[in-house]
Amino acid sequence: MRTWGLSALLVGGLVVGCAGGDNPGSDNFTFGGPDGGGNTSGMTGQADETVDEGPGTNGGSGQADGNDNADGVQCNDGDGDEYGDDCPAGPDCDDSDPGINPGAGETCDGIDENCDGEIDNGCECPDDGVSGACNTPTDLGAVEVGGSSLSVVGTIPQEGALDWYTVSFPAAARPGEGVPTLSFAINTGDAFAFDVVQNQCDAMGAPCTEGGDAMGTAVGLTSWTFEDSDPGCCTPPMDSMVAWPNQIYVRVYRTTMGASCDTYQLQASR
Repeated sequence: MRTWGLSALLVGGLVVGCAGGDNPGSDNFTFGGPDGGGNTSGMTGQADETVDEGPGTNGGSGQADGNDNADGVQCNDGDGDEYGDDCPAGPDCDDSDPGINPGAGETCDGIDENCDGEIDNGCECPDDGVSGACNTPTDLGAVEVGGSSLSVVGTIPQEGALDWYTVSFPAAARPGEGVPTLSFAINTGDAFAFDVVQNQCDAMGAPCTEGGDAMGTAVGLTSWTFEDSDPGCCTPPMDSMVAWPNQIYVRVYRTTMGASCDTYQLQASR
């Protein structure tokens, strides 16, 4: 597998650095895509359109409110688990049972709970309680200057499955204080990588120029940082060039093949 080196985006004093992990686009790895599920169809579609709202904001999302998808089409969710036809989180393989969907954990009961087409695949791993759904991510909370937050010690038993998180680095004005940072506190066997996206259920990673992938987006990472380093850069109109990460979304996945009970722990600091 290829690895990605350190990169940075410098626009008027704003620095977004992405230190890479394994490339999820390599030939022997496919992850679940923006539906947050365990299918291995890969990433498809375009990222939601983002509208910047000025200093101290993360910008708006093209995502429609409620259970509509990004195109305003009504989500058809028969069992109330937020998966179904035209739903933001993606389709459901059994829309009559809320315990069966692509974001569900697999238990050793002879049922394919996570819709990956395999029964009891990885069911021997402990249930870490982390959300596998992009529209209901596990919240790591708000990280203030000098603070930090740790996720639980997680597992991703099924190849191609995703764990979803959200974390906030609130700033009342630009330039923002501190250096928002994401990294792995635990990454057993270097088996895990993560992507940073700007809006809930985004398909494309946030910009970080030359790191992450060939398009310069924040995918395949083992660490990520954001810094407002120039006080002169962060008044209109310069503040709209790169949005401060008041809230970001993170998808974690394995870069290894087959079922596994390897563990990771995500750390956010500032």
